[in-house]
Amino acid sequence: MLTAPESQENIAELLFDWTQEDETWLLAEFGRIPLFEDMISYIQTYEGMGCDFNVWFYGDLPVAITAVLDDAPSNQKSWLGTIVVHPMKRKSGIGCSVIRTLLGEKNDVVFSGIPYDLNEWSLFLGKCGFEQYGFEEEGKKYLILVHPNG
Repeated sequence: MLTAPESQENIAELLFDWTQEDETWLLAEFGRIPLFEDMISYIQTYEGMGCDFNVWFYGDLPVAITAVLDDAPSNQKSWLGTIVVHPMKRKSGIGCSVIRTLLGEKNDVVFSGIPYDLNEWSLFLGKCGFEQYGFEEEGKKYLILVHPNG
């Protein structure tokens, strides 16, 4: 599986297409069903915080998008901020494969945070080797997970 840099518009188009039926993700990330322009703003906001967006390919087909912050202000560690897998490729191992590849590029633990009440997301990250680390409250409650990476 390879990554390739893509333009903000290309990433926004993929995110918009891949999440159309994923109301849970849309409401968690935007608080509402977003317009296409909101996807561009979403990417710009996270890139402004230092996140790198990548599109992951299997052969010539894009299969996943990630946003990773390498040096978070909170703890100077890497954070997996977003992983979205193509709807037709979900539950096929693509997400965990992408995470394993990302972890292979890191020398230390990798964190992730998800809304506390989204059990399906925590189950997915648990299958990929993340462990519960703690809780955080920033207006709403988040479950913080860590991958020991080693």
